[in-house]
Amino acid sequence: MESGSKRSKILIVDGHGLAFRAFYAVPPLSAPDGTPTNAILGFMNMLTKVEDEVAPDRCVVVFDAPGPTFRHEIFPDYKAQRKPAPEEFRPQVPLLRELLTALGYPVIVREGVEADDVIASLAKKAAAEEKEAVVVSSDKDLLQILSPGIRMLRPIRGITTLKDCDEAAFIGEFGFEPVFMADYLALLGDAADNVPGVPGIGEKTALQLIREYRTLERLYDALTEEETDGPLKTGVRKKLEAGRASAFYSRDLIYLKTDLPLDPADLPDNPARGRREDALRLCERLGMTRFAEKLKHAVTPVEADAPEAKSDAPVPAGSVPVEFEDLLDAEGLAAVLFHTGKYPPEAESAEVQIADEHGRYAVRQGPELRAGFWERLRGKKLYVNDYKELAACFGPETFQDCEIWDLKTAHYLLHPDRPSHGLKDLYPDMEEKAGVPTGLLWCAARHLGLDLRRYEGLSELMRDVDLPLIPVLVEMERKGVSLSSPLFISLQQELEERVASIEEEIALRAGAEINLNSPKQVAWLLFEKLELPGGAKTKGKTALSTSASVLEGLAALELPHSDVPRLMLEHRELTKMLSGFVVPLQKAAAPCGGVVHTTFEAAFTGTGRLSSRDPNLQNLPAFGNWSRRLKEGLIPSAPDRIFVAADYSQVELRILAHLSGEERLRDAFRNGRDIHRETASWVFSTPPEDVTPELRRVAKMINFGLLYGMSAFGLAGRLGIARGEASSIISRYFAALPGVRNYLDESAAEAQKRGYTRTLFGRVRPIDEAAEGLRDRNALRRVAINTPIQGTAADIARRAMIDFNRIFPADGDVRLFLQIHDSLICECPKSLADQVGETLCGVMKSAASLSIPLDVELKKGRSLADV
Repeated sequence: MESGSKRSKILIVDGHGLAFRAFYAVPPLSAPDGTPTNAILGFMNMLTKVEDEVAPDRCVVVFDAPGPTFRHEIFPDYKAQRKPAPEEFRPQVPLLRELLTALGYPVIVREGVEADDVIASLAKKAAAEEKEAVVVSSDKDLLQILSPGIRMLRPIRGITTLKDCDEAAFIGEFGFEPVFMADYLALLGDAADNVPGVPGIGEKTALQLIREYRTLERLYDALTEEETDGPLKTGVRKKLEAGRASAFYSRDLIYLKTDLPLDPADLPDNPARGRREDALRLCERLGMTRFAEKLKHAVTPVEADAPEAKSDAPVPAGSVPVEFEDLLDAEGLAAVLFHTGKYPPEAESAEVQIADEHGRYAVRQGPELRAGFWERLRGKKLYVNDYKELAACFGPETFQDCEIWDLKTAHYLLHPDRPSHGLKDLYPDMEEKAGVPTGLLWCAARHLGLDLRRYEGLSELMRDVDLPLIPVLVEMERKGVSLSSPLFISLQQELEERVASIEEEIALRAGAEINLNSPKQVAWLLFEKLELPGGAKTKGKTALSTSASVLEGLAALELPHSDVPRLMLEHRELTKMLSGFVVPLQKAAAPCGGVVHTTFEAAFTGTGRLSSRDPNLQNLPAFGNWSRRLKEGLIPSAPDRIFVAADYSQVELRILAHLSGEERLRDAFRNGRDIHRETASWVFSTPPEDVTPELRRVAKMINFGLLYGMSAFGLAGRLGIARGEASSIISRYFAALPGVRNYLDESAAEAQKRGYTRTLFGRVRPIDEAAEGLRDRNALRRVAINTPIQGTAADIARRAMIDFNRIFPADGDVRLFLQIHDSLICECPKSLADQVGETLCGVMKSAASLSIPLDVELKKGRSLADV
């Protein structure tokens, strides 16, 4: 190997182990014919991610062969206690192997040995040939092969988070070299494989022994010595002596073969040599439409014609620096913004790189970005990396005459559940690929443009809704909301005095001051000092829980000391109010002349809802006296101005009525009847006039709960009734509204078959990406049911904001400054309040044409508490 040359890299994947892990990490998915597919999809997504990160020259996937191995000859009961694989998992393994083979991946299955032995042999041979071997597996037995040239990627949470482990990291964690891992495991045993180990020797003791003696031979030689210092105490000696034979044959079971006749050099360089068309057909048969689309994209070069979806973005050429003036003759330009510091960026410290499709580029910094720079780009099509940052830095009005294509928005529309949407997310090694990011931006525009057009209406949604919304949000951030300093100072003082009073009162009960933020000290006071009954334990089962639900239960018992948990609950509420809202809001307003400026994120949530941060004005406390006091301190910018707000009335239920076609719901909404009272009447066979507030409350909970896939178990918990009774209520609900049940079932099934959910306006959410990180196996159905409804509501709100801003531009007396999901809040002169309210209601009602009318509730007031 030549000095300084790059080492060849081989990726070796534990096929069976990772597929099994994917099966439990990804909620149930199935093909149109009912074949389960979650393990296949989870595995392929993980493999794609790892390949992108590792960039191997070769990749091989190893599976276990059926039947016994040489280890069963050593120990007939090896793995005897293992339960059969789940019925839903078994058919997926051969299909996964078929897909991998079609894609060109070498798939190795060797009889008489385990996949671990094959992996170890391949890795050792690669390292001996001065190649780098990267093993992907969660099997701790494989840690014994870590050495120079061999490292492991171990999944530590589901299939999305992997821990990189090499020889140095292993020694840092275990305190001995990887070669002694088999000796360590021989002492500890492995219940999963029925490897007995030495009975009575636990993890801590095994670590001490191997750190001290390294091998079983040295350890058992030391047993003949008389000393009792160190880890060889009398009890440990007895256990070791009794388990001598078990230790050594356990190690024989754990040792991996590293000399199997396998040659990494025979493996293909990449999967491009496979039968891609076969793979596409298999993906489509399995209903893996989203993965199939990715595969098609990989098969078809971006330069090739795609009649069904052509990109407007040209193919970039090599990069050549030129003067800025040389670029002004181009119709389209790519612009990448660089800045340091927090959002919003400061123009004085910003840098912009701009390039045409021929690779010619120029860079401008700070003051150069003023003095007519942007004016000279008016009328052009601009491909940008983050439109919102550009608009916040240079002003939304700067780009009003340009046609904008935004990478962040495009990537978000395609992958709404990804945590970020920048050039680095598409090209992690962008510094190595190109010194000119605008060249990559041209590539991204072409790739993402093709992907957007594969979904009906998605390009139009980007053009007509998501991009026009960005200037609106930037102006809302700029305006902010005024904070009354006197009211907040008074509120903070009262809260601090009440918190101190609670602490003093609890200290009197305890006979000493305790830290109310310490669960241990709170548990001591409640369950030992005051002898209140303890119930649930903490997650680790090591102590009695002091959670809010436990405190609420104790407070409701009306025992002699039940007022103490009540005080603790109040203390938590008030300290959260102080530290989470009152103090941060004042801190945010202080440097801005008493105005609170939030940041609205339009490319953050999976459903399309907006979010707010730094500070979060969408999540202010909703109920109680202190909540009202807090909102009374957020006021218009002048005494002669007022807040006007409009809130969509039951918009998600109206969308459900439209999508489901359920005539009973539609009729109730068309005639303006109380939908929750009507639902209670249908479910409980009671005339509407006889429906009690309690029955209406139950009906409301069902109406909204079912939009989020609430089960009978969930309803029972919320209502405090038996699960059977809750199940009966839900059955009566669906019997009364069969169209709703049909829609929910069909919507979930269609989303799983198609691979993504879809709103009324074309916003999509890929199911496989939404499923990542979901632990509840019913969570995927909830996503499939709720996203089209909540996402449609989010789209309607976005459209209303754009329409309102067109009528009342940001530079006028009327300004929109806050959106809270289904509510829009603006500020205007008192003299215009009626006109603005009427316009706002009209805009919101006409933001979508449904089969039933949209309705809004209008409020006016001198503070956020009033609206």
